[in-house]
Amino acid sequence: MSKSISEVRTPITAPVAKLGFMPCIVCGSKEQAPMYRVLQQCRDCGFVRADVTIDEEEIRKLYHEDYFLGREYGDYVADRRVHRKNFARRFSEITKVAGPIGSVFEIGCAYGFWLELLSGQGVRCAGIDICPEAAAYAVGVLRQNATAGDFLRTEIAPGEYQTFCMWDTIEHLAHPEAIVERVFDALPSGGWFFATTGDIGSGEARRRGPAWRMIHPPTHLQYFSRDTMSRFLKRHGFEVVAIRSTPIYRSVRGVVSGLVLFENGLRHQAGRLADKLVPTRLQERFGFWMDLGDIMLVCARKP
Repeated sequence: MSKSISEVRTPITAPVAKLGFMPCIVCGSKEQAPMYRVLQQCRDCGFVRADVTIDEEEIRKLYHEDYFLGREYGDYVADRRVHRKNFARRFSEITKVAGPIGSVFEIGCAYGFWLELLSGQGVRCAGIDICPEAAAYAVGVLRQNATAGDFLRTEIAPGEYQTFCMWDTIEHLAHPEAIVERVFDALPSGGWFFATTGDIGSGEARRRGPAWRMIHPPTHLQYFSRDTMSRFLKRHGFEVVAIRSTPIYRSVRGVVSGLVLFENGLRHQAGRLADKLVPTRLQERFGFWMDLGDIMLVCARKP
């Protein structure tokens, strides 16, 4: 049985260590300026990152099963209907850009719902996630080709997959430049890279400022805008074909969990009240499409 969101709430302000100097991954600049809480902004290109560092042991602790059960999601598996709706739309969006897709490798596959959709469409696919429990669910329950581990240490032959995807993953990475470089090398000419992530240059992000819902280190470390994402990918050899905001289907439970986990003041109180008054089964059953303009879908190709 699903727990209420209030029951599983944990603090999101875990202690973090200072990273110190690191050149901008977008333009290589050494000039950084403080921005909001522990964020740093490049003075030359505007790229934003969290000024924290996470070692491998801390990463494993961050993305344990409780990450999907109360720490960042109310209940990821219980919201599977929502994930399936979003992935069905995502598949339609990317095939409109790229045409038919024969093979896909997903970085950050979580519980395997994207792989499940691809398999149902006849697409050869595999994925990897840092959370062992999530990968085990993808394999044991959904019968998907998923593993738990580090993408950079995974053997993938050049040209083995036509497409790589990272859905809501790149913002979590301590070194996305290493991942993207590996993806570029593994893709065949004409291969595709797709990703979604928050857009800190969006109107919603600018209006909310430091209260923007996507700002919550140490899980979110990288904060791209459309411009810095384009520059980042071009720096690694990609041709950026399209970047646009994408609507997200959200269950009532997903909205309530966001208020409880990431908001303060009246918004947080409203979330706790809704969680107490609205039965969990109704929160999971009902939902709606929403586009605040602050989640971008990125479509890039290897020339």
